[in-house]
Amino acid sequence: MRLGALARGTAAILACFAALTGCSGEPERPTLAEATQQLVSDGDDLVDGIKAGLTGLKQERATNGDRDATCLNDEEQRYYIAKGDFANPSAESPLSLIGLLKTELITKGYYTEVVDNLDLWEDNLSVAVVVNPEARLTFVLLARMEPTPNIMIVGKTECYPISG
Repeated sequence: MRLGALARGTAAILACFAALTGCSGEPERPTLAEATQQLVSDGDDLVDGIKAGLTGLKQERATNGDRDATCLNDEEQRYYIAKGDFANPSAESPLSLIGLLKTELITKGYYTEVVDNLDLWEDNLSVAVVVNPEARLTFVLLARMEPTPNIMIVGKTECYPISG
């Protein structure tokens, strides 16, 4: 009888431990490849939505290189950078454009962090910084009337240990 109670107690403790470790509330960190794939997908979706209203569009998709100054020497991260100019500046509003881009990212699980238009109070400049806590991605969105480029979208992953 005592052995059966001990086995049931042990099973209950193991079940509780499994439940606690499996449901800690902290999402599992994506791999660098997974984060990069989502970074490029989300960045491309943003650019595709505004491409018709831009001239001189330049994109860097999932680059690394010298931009990893915020990472330690044995870490790396990926960037998505898009820059361009308003095709018809007199018909554009930086505030409206950044609102549109920010809304697109919010529908994908991002939320506003650090900076938004209420921090700036500038009609000719609009900035938003949004993060996706599950994918661990950050996008900085900037639109301005002057100077060029008028629009900059910069996305980045967290720092990941260099493998290999």
